[in-house]
Amino acid sequence: MKSVLLVTTYFAPDNTIAAIRTTKLVKYMIKDGYNVDVVAVRNNNLGKDKILYNDVKSVKVKYVENSKQYKSFEKQIYKIFGSIREKKFSDLSDRKRYNKKSGKIEFYPFETAHPWIASVFYGLAMLKEYDLYCTIKDKIKTFKQYDFMVTSYGDEFCYYFGKKYHKIYPETKWIFDVRDAIYRYKFIPDPLSFIPLHIERVAWRQADVIIGISKGICMRVDEKNRKKVHLVTNGYDRGDRIKHDKKVSPDKLTFVFTGSMYGGTIDLSVFFKVLRELIDNGNIDSNKIKIDFAGTESAADIFISQASKYDMEYLIVNHGKVERKSALRLQECADVLLAPSYDYENGNGGIITGKIFEYMTAEKPVIAIITGDIQHSELAEIVRKTNIGFAYEEAHNDIDYKKLYQYVLNLYKEKILLGVLSYKPNIEELKKFDYKYLSKKFMRIMDPNYNKNMRGQNE
Repeated sequence: MKSVLLVTTYFAPDNTIAAIRTTKLVKYMIKDGYNVDVVAVRNNNLGKDKILYNDVKSVKVKYVENSKQYKSFEKQIYKIFGSIREKKFSDLSDRKRYNKKSGKIEFYPFETAHPWIASVFYGLAMLKEYDLYCTIKDKIKTFKQYDFMVTSYGDEFCYYFGKKYHKIYPETKWIFDVRDAIYRYKFIPDPLSFIPLHIERVAWRQADVIIGISKGICMRVDEKNRKKVHLVTNGYDRGDRIKHDKKVSPDKLTFVFTGSMYGGTIDLSVFFKVLRELIDNGNIDSNKIKIDFAGTESAADIFISQASKYDMEYLIVNHGKVERKSALRLQECADVLLAPSYDYENGNGGIITGKIFEYMTAEKPVIAIITGDIQHSELAEIVRKTNIGFAYEEAHNDIDYKKLYQYVLNLYKEKILLGVLSYKPNIEELKKFDYKYLSKKFMRIMDPNYNKNMRGQNE
């Protein structure tokens, strides 16, 4: 039986979408006969996702925590700079900046709108990751040698651990799984942008295999190392969704969004603008519209502020932060699922919200709103190929705004006249995003003998 060591910041039962990919890969690796151990960061502040926990409750996990010295230092930094950060972070009106690359005035996230104060906290985050690594660095040499090591990048701890382990056991095949871009355009303060760029160069060179979750992430790898690169997107697991009697409102068209607003970078303003115009034009009755939201308090403030620009906040029902089981239930009780995202051409594109894959099992129409200057986003491509709904791209506002207006109007008419919305997805395209199949693709990339091993088990 071949062995795998998975190194990750987020893993079951962490109640965050970042834990889904790593947990599902381990779930299916074990089903296919691999012996899997996990090194993960202990995240006591995220709550527990019982669905994920049940997937891998028998897995051996070694947890890593920050040192007391780091925790003390972090408190001091927040004591000195915390109020400044909070003031800058919460002021969304002070985020417009001139972008030399596009020649336009654009909305910027906190990290690049206020690069110097953001650098303090970006540097603190880097220190946190390195401190996590330091707490286990001397113990890495006591680990056994595995056949494969998978490091899930989204946080630098996994990179540091992987580099150290690979130096000790160079025969172990290092799979560098990039679930979140290392260098993120508009999200890295300029004074410290050299850090992720350096990590990219080293990781591309030293890892044996590089797996990206999007074409854009894969394209960031330099030509010299491009032969190592493979694409395996995020996906869905039908087993996550427990079917209930669907209590969808019979007389209201209900929209729902459950997730993060990424500091205001995600923007649903155009959706609220369309609703406002439809109401003002007498095409829809506001009494027959409802919008459910579930997320953190800060995310709710941003979501409501975007609706307030068009006096649409009164339609929102804020459910607060909920565990994933409750979020899935909210989706099942809605008519339409909102999937806001952002993407930038100068960042090479490649941002695909994980929420879109969760939505694929809900069997509901999806409206994807992609802000940014991207001309052909991967998220829009997925929505169109799977035929699960409509994708609006800000870069094509002149055309897409009219289409969005008509799409929402058609949904409303269907709901009010027929009581149910039509939904005819492309089943063959949807199958491509099932973790049952994606994990096998991942394992074939990781282990060239995967198919032989499976034949041996089935004989």
